[in-house]
Amino acid sequence: MGKQEQLVAASKKVLIENYGRLDFAAARGKNARLWNVDGEEFIDFFPGFGAGGIAGHCHPRIVEAITIQAETLLSHGNLFTSAPQVDLAERITAHGFGGKVFYCQSGAEANEAALKLVRLAARGGERKADGPYKIISFHNCFHGRTMGALSITPPSFQTGFEPMLPGGQQVDFGDLAAVQSAIDEQTAGVFIEAIQVEGGLNVGSVAFLQGLRKLCDERGVLLVVDEVWTSPARTGKMFAINHYGIEPDAITLGKAIGGGLPVAAMVAHPKWADVLGPGTHGSTMGGNPICAAAGAAAMTLIEDENLCQRAATLGETVRTRLNDAELSCVTDTRGRGLLVGMELDESVAARDVMMTCMDRGLILCIAKNNVVRIAPPLTIEEDLLARGVDILIDVLKQQYS
Repeated sequence: MGKQEQLVAASKKVLIENYGRLDFAAARGKNARLWNVDGEEFIDFFPGFGAGGIAGHCHPRIVEAITIQAETLLSHGNLFTSAPQVDLAERITAHGFGGKVFYCQSGAEANEAALKLVRLAARGGERKADGPYKIISFHNCFHGRTMGALSITPPSFQTGFEPMLPGGQQVDFGDLAAVQSAIDEQTAGVFIEAIQVEGGLNVGSVAFLQGLRKLCDERGVLLVVDEVWTSPARTGKMFAINHYGIEPDAITLGKAIGGGLPVAAMVAHPKWADVLGPGTHGSTMGGNPICAAAGAAAMTLIEDENLCQRAATLGETVRTRLNDAELSCVTDTRGRGLLVGMELDESVAARDVMMTCMDRGLILCIAKNNVVRIAPPLTIEEDLLARGVDILIDVLKQQYS
C-alpha cells in the first residue's frame, strides 16, 4: 500500500465525509505544481479551490510575509488592531470605492456580515425587530453554506436544512424586469455575483448590472456584489465589478484575498461603513495578523507584477486555444480574465473529463450545468499553462470528440 493510499484510508476514519474527497493526498506545492505524498507531480489549474488563485502554492513573498509575522505576533483579538489588518484593508479599499472592511475567515461569513449590514441599513441603522428584511438573489447563484447565506442560495443546497431565513427570493439571472417585479416595501437588498462561478461561469452583462444599480437606487434597496470567487485580479481587473462601471453598496471577498490563508472580508461603501457598530457582529479570528499579512503580500504582488493585466492576457490565450481546437463536445467557452468555463454537451460528463485529466496529471474542477472550470494561479508559467491546456484538449479530442 502506497503512502497516498494509507493516508486516504486513515482520513476516512477520522474526517467527516461531507466533501466527497478524491483519493488524493497532497504533500507539497510550488506555484502551479502540486505533488502528492507518493511524489507524483500535477499541474494545478484550481489551487486551493480558489484560495491559491493569485500566486499558487508557496509563493516566496507570501511565505516570507507569513514567516516574519509568525515570529512577531500570532494573534491579538479584535479589541486591538495591528499593522497587517490596516495594510490589507487599505489595499482593498484603494482599488474599490473606499469604505471600510470587516474581516472574517470565509466567503460565507462575509455574506453573513453583508446580510446583517443590509437589514440594519434598510431599518435606518436601528436594531429593531421589524422592518425590511427580504433579499433577492438569482437562480444558479452560490453565496455559501451557513444558514443565512444558504437562505439566498438555490433550494438544491437547502434540502434537509429547512426552514431557511425568511424573505429569500430568487429570480432569473439577467432579468431586470423580474427583479423589478420582486422588489416590494419589505425588500432590503439584492445579492448578485457579476459572474456566477459555481453556477456555471455565467457572465452578467454590463447593461444588466448597470440597470440593477439604477433600479436599486430608485427603490431604495442595497446592492451587494459577491466577489468571493472573482477577486482580486482573477477577471483581469482588481474586482469583477470594475468591468461594469458601478459602485455596489457592499462587496464580499474570500478565497484568494488571503493569499492561501483563511481571510475573507465584507467591504461597506462609505455611506454604510458605520452601520455595523459595536456589538452588532464579530469574528474572533477575523483579520488574524498572520492571515492579514499573507493577504497584504498577495495584494502587493498583484500590483508589483501587474497580475490584473496578466490574467486578462493569459485568459484570452486560453480561450483562443480552446476555441481554435474546435472541440465538438464543447458547446460554449466563456469567462473573464483567467477564469474560464467550458460547457460540454450532454454526451460528455464534466466530472469524467475532470477525472481523466487528473489521471494525465492535470487538476481541474467542474461547475453546474456540465461546465469544466479553469482557474490556475495568475503567476503560472506560460509553458506550464500551455502544457495543461494541451492535456485538456487532447483528452477532449481523443476520448470525447
